[in-house]
Amino acid sequence: MSKPKAETFAELVEANQTGEQSWSFNLVEAFNGAFGGTNGGLLAALCVFCARHAAPGREPIGLDARFIRGFSPGAAKTTMEVLHHGRTLTTVTVDIRDNDDRLSTRGSVTLVAPDALAELDYPAKSPPTEDITPLADGKVWPQPGGKMFIPLIDTFQPRYLGRSDQGIATAVGLPWKAAGNGAEAACIAADISVGPPVASALKGQLLAIPNPDISLRFTGRQVTRDHLVSHCALVALNSGIATTYLSVYDGETLIANGVSSTTCLSGKKG
Repeated sequence: MSKPKAETFAELVEANQTGEQSWSFNLVEAFNGAFGGTNGGLLAALCVFCARHAAPGREPIGLDARFIRGFSPGAAKTTMEVLHHGRTLTTVTVDIRDNDDRLSTRGSVTLVAPDALAELDYPAKSPPTEDITPLADGKVWPQPGGKMFIPLIDTFQPRYLGRSDQGIATAVGLPWKAAGNGAEAACIAADISVGPPVASALKGQLLAIPNPDISLRFTGRQVTRDHLVSHCALVALNSGIATTYLSVYDGETLIANGVSSTTCLSGKKG
């Protein structure tokens, strides 16, 4: 890690409540991805964090985030709107704007009242183990070298753990100490894992492969480890649009699953 672990997710992003339905955050360069802006998973995590505070006592079960424009390091301002607050479900929209008041990300988060749910459990599908390398033996992502530097590699220390029937497995470190914030952690792990299966299929043919969205469904489980493993599979590549399927695990426990799109850019101008 580039700096000691934060105690909480709120400390990591320097969260500060500025109004009844607004927050500010300091998104430093350490959160930047390959394309020069803040990692989309971190922005998605901010949407979940804000929605939690807009609906106290409720737990996030779904997120749909749209990355409208890149976010450069600096102050992030968020506003929330509770679209519906029912006896069981709450729906909150979250907008993230930069210091110039430009809209960067819009997230829609669904939360549930835990006391409204029946006490039912069904065993989730276990993570694949065949051909998956233990964390300690995983290959840490290398920096590209030359003039290109990806800060999130140092911050989240992603590791390649192999391939399975659920796709390429990527371990992602969580740079905060406290347990909990499982949905926020899943956002980061899932988004970081999107790139490898798409890049593997393209074999370096294209200039850039940003993902403009991510949709996740959370299982309600809390995170107990200091890392998550996200399995990401490329399920379709048509006319330059790649679709990936994601499964995020904390050890044997499924934390979230979902999908993401990737736009495969040719580098042509005009």
